[in-house]
Amino acid sequence: MNPRKKQILDVAHRLFIEKGFQNTSIQDILDGARIAKGTFYNHFASKNACLMAILDQVRDEASYLREQLSLGKPKNDPEIFIQQVLVRMKMNREQSLLALYESVFSSKDEELKTHMKKQHMNELKWTASRIVELFGIDTKRHSMDFAVIFFGIIQQTNHVRMLGSKREYDLEDTVRFAFNRLQLLSGYQNKIVPFFPVNWLDIDDNNNLYSKDYLKERMINQLDIIVSHLKNENVIGTKLNYLEFLLSEFQSDKPREFLIESVLCSVENVFSESIYKEDVNDICDLARQYLTV
Repeated sequence: MNPRKKQILDVAHRLFIEKGFQNTSIQDILDGARIAKGTFYNHFASKNACLMAILDQVRDEASYLREQLSLGKPKNDPEIFIQQVLVRMKMNREQSLLALYESVFSSKDEELKTHMKKQHMNELKWTASRIVELFGIDTKRHSMDFAVIFFGIIQQTNHVRMLGSKREYDLEDTVRFAFNRLQLLSGYQNKIVPFFPVNWLDIDDNNNLYSKDYLKERMINQLDIIVSHLKNENVIGTKLNYLEFLLSEFQSDKPREFLIESVLCSVENVFSESIYKEDVNDICDLARQYLTV
């Protein structure tokens, strides 16, 4: 990221937490970052755009860390899922984002509320898909129900713990408690009628929820992680060459889609016996989505 842009985001983030988003002006940000108004507008069209960039930065960092945790690991490993959930929760706590979320939701700014709604939807959909990977394909029709229940348990458990005499609580303990209850519930799924349809949150998919930019960003993150691991393991040859080619294409301003499409099957084939098979297949699936958007 451009150093000046990062400087603006860091200052704005601090001010939004200290003063509240509504009470922070662009002039406050200019003074804090010691920049001219033109410099701010070179990077952001508005204060809203600055806040959305902060939220997207947190989302992207969490996504990158989650992908690092899962690389080369079985997708049905509960421990990986627990640590992936904790990544986002710890970032929210460490960066004091919950108060910021609340101030936005209590405002009348529809642009910001829509942006945060999409992030929330993405988190629920990610959780629902991971639940299917954890408990098997038969869980798919209950996956959205389970995602809602999982976060509901976490939210209410944290709330009740804060009401007690011991206000400090361990996030990991809470997530494990919620996951254990989800495991118990999954044993009764055949006796339960789903409440939310599997595609409940798909209504906005064509409204930039999975835009080309979003898919491109995810692929760059995942490719970068796998390429780094292969280099650390001194893996050379076809596997590394294919992934470096895809990474180079998606990092360019105008990826050559006909070339990307031509190598996807070959990429899947060379990794068919690799511990990174599932990770590479995920990237290829994202690439195919990218090509059809």
